[in-house]
Amino acid sequence: MDTFQALDAARRRHSHPPAAGSDAEARALDAFAAFFSSFAPDRIERLLPATYAEDIWFNDTLKTVVGREALAHYLRESAEAVEHCRVEIIDSTRNPEGEYLLRWRMVIRFKRFKKGQDTESIGLSHLRFDANGRVVYHQDYWNAAEGLFRHIPVLGWMIEAVLKRV
Repeated sequence: MDTFQALDAARRRHSHPPAAGSDAEARALDAFAAFFSSFAPDRIERLLPATYAEDIWFNDTLKTVVGREALAHYLRESAEAVEHCRVEIIDSTRNPEGEYLLRWRMVIRFKRFKKGQDTESIGLSHLRFDANGRVVYHQDYWNAAEGLFRHIPVLGWMIEAVLKRV
């Protein structure tokens, strides 16, 4: 299922997201921000059920995952690969369909790449919540080359070489 099909399915299954300006909307956005404010394996176990719905469709530009159990596994592996990672929500907007675009800044320090150095990137998350304020659709848009691939030893060198020729 591609991102457009997933979004259409989420809209059909979850046609009543929290109302604009409601306490439920504020709680949903706060839960999402809290989940990524300090990305660590123990926080994933504790916060995932309140943040993501059982039928979540998730794509972070690196991988597509369907279902909360599969998402928990993927996010645990991701969190274990970093010394630390935090995401700061810069701002958000809501569209008429009840979906959100959240602009963010991520600071991450990898265990295996660029040891001891923080990497920063910016991105955008497109979210849809269910009636209980849990995320049912999550599509990230960010520059994975800048935020990750450039920091992998051989691949990073190749990306730099290509960019010099462009």
